[in-house]
Amino acid sequence: MSIRRFFEFLTHRRFLVQTAFVVIVTAVYIWLIQDNNDWVNNFENVMLEARMTWPPRDPPQDVVILAINRGDFQNAGYDAATLQRAPELAYMNNSWPWDRRIWALLTERLVNAGVKLVGYDLVFNDPNNQPLPGDKECGEVFAKDADKVVIASHWGTITPGSNMIFVMPGDLLVPRTGPDITGLIIADRESTNRYQSNYKQAPKILMRQVQQTPGRALRDLPEYSFAWLAAKKVLGVSPLRNAEQLMLLNYYGPSGTIETRDLVDVLKEWDTTYDHGAYFKNKVVFVGPYDVLHFNQDFYPTPLDYSMPGVEIQATAYSNLVRNEWLEWAPDWIVLVLAIGTGALALMVSLWVRSVLLKLGLFATLGVVFLAATQDIFWTHLIVTPVAGAAFILICCGAFGTLYDYILSQYERQRMLGMFESMVSPGVAGLILSHRGDFEQRLGGQRKEVVVLFSDIRGFTSWSEQVGPDALVAQLNEYLTAMVGAIQEEGGTLQKYIGDALMAAWGDVRDQTPADGAEHAVRAALRMQGELARLNATWQGQPSRQQLTCGIGINHGGGVVGQIGHPRRQEFTVMGDAVNLAARIESATKQYRQPILVGESVHDLTKDIFLYRLVDKMRAVGKTQAACIYAPLGEIGATPPPGLPVYETALEKYFARDFAGAAELFRMANQQMGGADFLCQNFSERCDYYLRVPPPPDWDGIWTLKEK
Repeated sequence: MSIRRFFEFLTHRRFLVQTAFVVIVTAVYIWLIQDNNDWVNNFENVMLEARMTWPPRDPPQDVVILAINRGDFQNAGYDAATLQRAPELAYMNNSWPWDRRIWALLTERLVNAGVKLVGYDLVFNDPNNQPLPGDKECGEVFAKDADKVVIASHWGTITPGSNMIFVMPGDLLVPRTGPDITGLIIADRESTNRYQSNYKQAPKILMRQVQQTPGRALRDLPEYSFAWLAAKKVLGVSPLRNAEQLMLLNYYGPSGTIETRDLVDVLKEWDTTYDHGAYFKNKVVFVGPYDVLHFNQDFYPTPLDYSMPGVEIQATAYSNLVRNEWLEWAPDWIVLVLAIGTGALALMVSLWVRSVLLKLGLFATLGVVFLAATQDIFWTHLIVTPVAGAAFILICCGAFGTLYDYILSQYERQRMLGMFESMVSPGVAGLILSHRGDFEQRLGGQRKEVVVLFSDIRGFTSWSEQVGPDALVAQLNEYLTAMVGAIQEEGGTLQKYIGDALMAAWGDVRDQTPADGAEHAVRAALRMQGELARLNATWQGQPSRQQLTCGIGINHGGGVVGQIGHPRRQEFTVMGDAVNLAARIESATKQYRQPILVGESVHDLTKDIFLYRLVDKMRAVGKTQAACIYAPLGEIGATPPPGLPVYETALEKYFARDFAGAAELFRMANQQMGGADFLCQNFSERCDYYLRVPPPPDWDGIWTLKEK
């Protein structure tokens, strides 16, 4: 298939192709979410992180974390002064796990201070199935204050790659028929991902999994999660309507956002800084490891922190439940509707909007509106509306639709430009396509400085009478193709064909300085003569081809650029005195027998670029003003023709009325130029004439042409 047919197919099947693309992209996204694609999940959770942090939210004011830090865990023993100040620290002088009387004492103090609840993110299990010191005393306190205590049981892996295990508190702390104080903590380190930040309130499902695990002894297991049980005890009622509801945590910030106090400092400063525990009145206290350097098994990645202590995650879950601030993913049907709806909007924009910039703006606007709407839903209803689908569909469809229409518009522009260029000048065609908005105003007429070039074949009439029409048209087309090509390569506008002649301009449809236009016009004229020499060489010996010569005239000046003619047949052209003089200069090439002549203004604009030869001071037919005309010889730097300095000196003597001296120099220059230089011979004849018939006193050296 050719490129032209391919683009025609894309143009005629635009609706079908873009519709198919949108449908495919939407289907791919739906398939990705059904397949639980990691890319989609990660993107959604990155967006969830952005939603949680903007705008920032206030953390709960009635929750305090008592942190067990690395220094506490690695403590080698407290000195006598410290123990005298806080005797209970003696229970922490042993290696971990500490004497559990410390937890009994802490619980009693906090309960007596008026806390709402004490939650221990610690599993009080018996290592090697042996009770620890203080188990009995601690169990008695837990049983006495069971309505204000929650401790942890553990289901998960301790290290990546290990088996799932279930760990319960020892029987002395929580007898099998004891109080309901144990809450389940889910911690699967192998599958935990920074963005899998949901906290599932589904203990019954987990209980069945544990009961079916081979080789595990069955016992009464907790039916509640740790945070759920804590919230139930504080509220007095179940914090969730559905015990198996999936709760997505709504984090208040990175690690440390919820108020945190060092456990040892609290014990040391209990009577002073904490006013005998009054600081904790009506608060909920969570106790747990808080140092990633040692308790690394109890730290987890979250959307807002790469390493958040498990105790702070539990505090966050509790606060979400009590304050009704947990998040929920939008139902699957909403995800499907959003994907299809976004695809439909993307398709409408792709099909109905052709402007590339407008299309990009609309797609960007749709994205911003969608994000703003989902953010409002997030904060108002705490529903996480997926945005990956909208982003994926809008980006893919926006990029494809924009690129598709841009490519088609460029192809159409080039196609229209090619059609215009076959009927009008390429410069006019470019003006139409590039300035559609103000094209009519430009056609109405503008005054501009232009450089105009006329070219004409010498002896066309006699040539046309000697050859047949087919040969005439064929050779003329070859000639005009080469001439127009030289003009266009120098940025000129082909204004019109006048039989075998042509008119071109610079500065009419493209804004450029007069000097730039003049330079390109002269270069075009030199190239045209070079192309004609090449053509004549190829035509040599062909009976159907004749050797051709042409004259070129160039002038610069003010003109009017616009559209003229009958409404049904108009022409974009340049008019004015500068145009008329350019035509007269071209005609003068016949009388002066020069291939190229330029007006004085063109010479002045380009004299630092090209080497010129002054031809004459000329007054054209029908003109009152005279002007010097010049013949370009090539670019400056090239070797000037022999005899040119003598010729220029002769001109000075000629205009100074020293006709005898000028005649002698003109003959000398002619000999140096080969003995057949028309200008030297012409001025020699003038000098001889003026020596016989002296000119009047007011003679200024201007030569008035007798014919156009």
